[in-house]
Amino acid sequence: MKQYFLSPHFFHLLPFSPLLTITLSLNLLNPVLAENGTDKITFDLSMISEAGLIGDATSLRAMNYEFCIPAQAESLATVQKIDPSLIYSRSPGRIGCQKDQYLCIGSTHQPQWREVLLQLAALSFVEKIAPFWGE
Repeated sequence: MKQYFLSPHFFHLLPFSPLLTITLSLNLLNPVLAENGTDKITFDLSMISEAGLIGDATSLRAMNYEFCIPAQAESLATVQKIDPSLIYSRSPGRIGCQKDQYLCIGSTHQPQWREVLLQLAALSFVEKIAPFWGE
């Protein structure tokens, strides 16, 4: 169970307490609203540029990532709706997908890469998103 602590800066918001109470109540009652899934992403998003690239000026490259989903048409359709460029396979990948899962591989080299990645991470059936080191 998550614990929530009030910041000392909270008290200057007291004039707005009815609105704040409603917002906090909704977030605490609905874990989907309270958590955005960034804890599932195992690499530092701040190292990726707005263009979706990592590295210095002489060696820019996209950040590829992998994750597992249930091997069901509905799950596949959900992730492909978020990112139509995803590649999927029955391989376990380095992340270790099980026999009843698809391995999905994505890339940050696309428009709105951060929003795409965060939407994928917010899905309840995505447990972890890790760097993909293609071989």
